Amino acid sequence: MENLIIAKSEKTPLIEFSEQGELRIEGRSVPENPIEFYKKPFAWLKTFASNRPKAINVHIALDHFNTASSKVLLDMFRHLEPAKLEGSNINIYWYYNEENDMMEAGEDYASIVKYPFHFVKKT
Repeated sequence: MENLIIAKSEKTPLIEFSEQGELRIEGRSVPENPIEFYKKPFAWLKTFASNRPKAINVHIALDHFNTASSKVLLDMFRHLEPAKLEGSNINIYWYYNEENDMMEAGEDYASIVKYPFHFVKKT
């Protein structure tokens, strides 16, 4: 399986998914059509997770995201559930700074999904 890299733009985040199980989403996520934008990353994640990797580490370092992207992120976290049930070690690293409400958003996700959330303050 090849790595997936999508360059960031003014409205879309950098996405880097590696076959070593390191997944990174970084920047702003306010695409015109989030479902279309995240279609390729979802397909990659579904295939990767179905191969029962030992670990998947998801790094979310968003400065801002819209409501539609929020739903897409939740769907992404839920796509990891089968891998967790198959024995994969799943960790979510949620990066935030004090100037925005990203910490609160991460806490909301952490209360919904069943994976360890690690909150990392940006410096």
